[in-house]
Amino acid sequence: MNNKNKSQEFRYGNKTHFSYSLGSFFDDFLATVLSFMVFKFYETEVFLPVFYISLGVVLYGFWNMINDPIVGHISNKNIGFMRKRGKRFTWFLFTSIPCSIIFAIIFIPPTVNPLITFLWLLLSLCVLDTLFSFTIINWQSLFPDKFRSQKERTKVGGIQILCSLFGLALGTLLPTLLITEGTPGTNKGSYFTVGEIVSITLIIISILMVYGMKEPREMIDRTFRVKDDSGIPQNYFQKLLAALKQKNYIAYLIAYLAQTTVMMLMLASIPYWMQYVVNIEPFYETIILLVFLLASVSSAPLWIKVSRKYGNRVGYMCGTLGTGTSLIITMLIWHFPYILIGFALIGFCMGATWTLIYPTFSDVIDEIVITTKQREEGIYYGFRTFIGRISIVVQALTFGIVHFLTFFDPRAATQTLLAQWGINIGMFAVPALFYFIGFILMWKVYDLKPEKVEKNKILLEQLNL
Repeated sequence: MNNKNKSQEFRYGNKTHFSYSLGSFFDDFLATVLSFMVFKFYETEVFLPVFYISLGVVLYGFWNMINDPIVGHISNKNIGFMRKRGKRFTWFLFTSIPCSIIFAIIFIPPTVNPLITFLWLLLSLCVLDTLFSFTIINWQSLFPDKFRSQKERTKVGGIQILCSLFGLALGTLLPTLLITEGTPGTNKGSYFTVGEIVSITLIIISILMVYGMKEPREMIDRTFRVKDDSGIPQNYFQKLLAALKQKNYIAYLIAYLAQTTVMMLMLASIPYWMQYVVNIEPFYETIILLVFLLASVSSAPLWIKVSRKYGNRVGYMCGTLGTGTSLIITMLIWHFPYILIGFALIGFCMGATWTLIYPTFSDVIDEIVITTKQREEGIYYGFRTFIGRISIVVQALTFGIVHFLTFFDPRAATQTLLAQWGINIGMFAVPALFYFIGFILMWKVYDLKPEKVEKNKILLEQLNL
């Protein structure tokens, strides 16, 4: 009996766990470098007016939001030739390499006139995002169906935080170490060099992920099985509406938006914050990042224990409340080495949301599958990504409004105190607000406690879903 329980808890070996978890590196590495470089590159190197940049990123954000649910819906379709190796695996093979290659193109824009540069920014971002959505949504959709027990989900979640943080670290360090800091407008080549390195790295990671993305035959057969007890075909919007009636899905989506907003604003703000607020050398920037990452990694085992004992809900609540509070504290610290304390606190608390983001959503997916009697993970992950992409619009609007109101000068080597406070507000205060909102919803609305989660797992087995 013990051996049976153990096999049910861990259906796959370490090789599968690590290979699959590299998707977190792919996701966070690409997103980190993109957030870190794009706005500053086009503002301080290409000198595209901030209005055009904000408009381009906002339109890209809207495309991102529209694109992701559509990609999720398309990914769920049963296409005949995909029956051999599985829908998720096949879509991943088709899109991950092209997505990797196109990244560098963003950083070689034509500069004939602002309109053409603006169109290059917008179109390259949209093409990248479409391929990225197919890659990541199909990777994510595999998680709740492939890893079913709480122990295996939290184990893979723990490995994923390591991959995520390594992706975040490399995505931050590469631009910091390789982008030159000469006179504004003279550093374009270094941005493209970083873009090339990112593309090559992503191609390698895609190849290493192939083993973990493989779908066993029973999973392929299950996902290709069409079942609708009502006898009435459902379209995409009917399926999405059914999911949106689940209060736990809504609560999680808002909490997820808070997390993506925090990452988007912090990552995009770091180059400004380092250069214009704390004004420290790249060496000290690396120390700050390492402290943040070490705090996140070291906290992961604690959050895994908390989730296994008290449930994913409690762990996620601790992460959102703790991170929001830590952001406010760190906003008031302007001097090295004291800022290390603030980033250690942020990293420690964010370790919870990073570790539990996929196990928590898997609990939500289990509940929806029981309600709908169908596995439509692509739709739910697609709409989750749609909600998360609102953070792109939030970041663009925050920068556009704050930089305008605080008189940020992109051609100046230093900024006024007002502009410095604007950078701080965008990096810390706005993200903290979103995290506090996420905490309240997880506390007051989300009710997937351990007893209910375990009951849902039993129902899934009974329904053969």
